[in-house]
Amino acid sequence: MRDVHKQARKGIRLLLVRQGFLQVFTFLGGIVLARVLNPADFGLFGITTFLVNILALFADFGMSPALIQRKKEISDRDLQIGFTMKQVLVSVVVVMLWFGAPWLASFYPKDTTALIWLVRAMGFSLYLNTWRSISAIQLERTLRYEKLAVVEVVESLSYQIVAVGMAVFGFGVWSLISAVLMRGLLGTILVYIVAPWKVRLDFDREVALDMLRFGLPFQLHRVVGNVRTWVTPTLVASLIGADAVGFLMWASSNGRKPLTVVQNVVRVSLPHFSRIQDNLPEVKRILSQYVMYFLVFCGAWFAVIAAAGYPVVELVYTAKWLPAVPALILYAGLLNLNAVSWIVKTALSGTGRVKYVMYVTMLTTAISVGLSVALVLTVGFIGVPIAEVVSMVVTVPILARGLGRSSIRRIFLPSAWVLAPLLTAIVAGYGVRLMELNLAGEAVLAAAVTGLAYLGVSWLVGPKWMKKRVLSQKDRVLARVRGRSVVKNRETPVA
Repeated sequence: MRDVHKQARKGIRLLLVRQGFLQVFTFLGGIVLARVLNPADFGLFGITTFLVNILALFADFGMSPALIQRKKEISDRDLQIGFTMKQVLVSVVVVMLWFGAPWLASFYPKDTTALIWLVRAMGFSLYLNTWRSISAIQLERTLRYEKLAVVEVVESLSYQIVAVGMAVFGFGVWSLISAVLMRGLLGTILVYIVAPWKVRLDFDREVALDMLRFGLPFQLHRVVGNVRTWVTPTLVASLIGADAVGFLMWASSNGRKPLTVVQNVVRVSLPHFSRIQDNLPEVKRILSQYVMYFLVFCGAWFAVIAAAGYPVVELVYTAKWLPAVPALILYAGLLNLNAVSWIVKTALSGTGRVKYVMYVTMLTTAISVGLSVALVLTVGFIGVPIAEVVSMVVTVPILARGLGRSSIRRIFLPSAWVLAPLLTAIVAGYGVRLMELNLAGEAVLAAAVTGLAYLGVSWLVGPKWMKKRVLSQKDRVLARVRGRSVVKNRETPVA
């Protein structure tokens, strides 16, 4: 049990260090793209991604989580059978996208011609994802994230370089499509070098059925969960246009920016929970810690966005994005609920309760989509994040009940203290904005005061065990820095 926890912590540290390194580049790249491209470009990219991904969901049968969660060891033949099944499904989808692109694009009369070729080009990325996933399964199942982290750094950097470079030279939305394809190609090649496998087509009925028993319910809950995201590129696009889609995409992407960090932690948590699935009390204890870390981390982001969102957006992204700030704030608040929901679903899936996850996801989707339709028609695109917040508030406690009646108290109550730094920081940030400052001064000072207030109050009221872990990590980092410094001094010749 200790070895499993140790491997999980190591995997999380590696992915978080990688994400911290990349966050600087993605943030700078995002600023350039937001300044160079128009909201309509982001809208077209969002519609294209939606049209491709909606079919891609049906080309996946949950192979990766099925093999990661499985108790017995996986063989090369298992990988080959899974690969064969995915290749067949993906090939069907790519052919459908190529010949069906004109029909799909016809639902968007204003952008039909551009969408046809955007959809066709994006469709080929599905092949790259299939090849990549086989090697990645081997690394994630055994919690070996050190090599995978390096590959993903190269992937993300290639995306930013291609997207920004082509956008600056005037390629518009094609800069984003080309960046996706380049990222997929490089990632596929590198991850195969790191974790090679015998590429071969094979099939066995019993092995396939074993994958499908877990994979299909898992994939179905993913499909149902994604229905909520279809409101923007369908209802909003048809009623309000590509500009509204662009505003919502931008607000969702930036408001939930730390979700990439959460995603990396969740990737480790599935094999983590799967390895301890027979010890339910331990699962609940570890889940409670995950929830607390997520709420502390995501709460800081929400506080800064809520208090300093308007001046920061105008300063960094220009005034053309100000209409999206209310949605940005809502998505930043939704981040906390998304993170908690995601980790609870992962714990349930890791312990084999994937059907329960599917049922709750269906309820979440029904509430979100129903409210979105009603609100978009009355209050505009801001209705989409409002509906998502309501659906999460209703269903996250229901999710936690899947681990037992006492789970809500054991999982969420230890994190109630996070409300104190959150409210204090927002009040402090708004106080700064009441001062008579220029735009740059207001943006920087409001963000800084909000962040410092959040950190200060969190340290005062946070649990002792969390403070000890923070100090322990600090000591570990300092020890490594000192150790490297000593080694470097020893290796430096005396003049």
